[in-house]
Amino acid sequence: MSARIRKAAKAPAGTRTTAASRPRGLWVEVEPGFHVGNDGRQYLGSITGNIVEGFTAFGPTSEVIGRFEQLDEAKAAVVLVAGAPAADAEPLLS
Repeated sequence: MSARIRKAAKAPAGTRTTAASRPRGLWVEVEPGFHVGNDGRQYLGSITGNIVEGFTAFGPTSEVIGRFEQLDEAKAAVVLVAGAPAADAEPLLS
């Protein structure tokens, strides 16, 4: 376990993000601006970018999902494409 993850796990409960407000899965920033997600069963995808330029989301087979202004929006899109249930996903209308 990395020092950053260990530190976040030990943070007081009030400072952590609740599961209901974040996309499912374990998201790790492996390099500055490069995030990868895994839900314990499957690789969800990755996200590159920063708050100034925006975030580009990629699915589990590296296909481009889209560009997003917020990191959490990009994470939710990756979770949706990967087929993993999102904590706060809305049903899609046909």
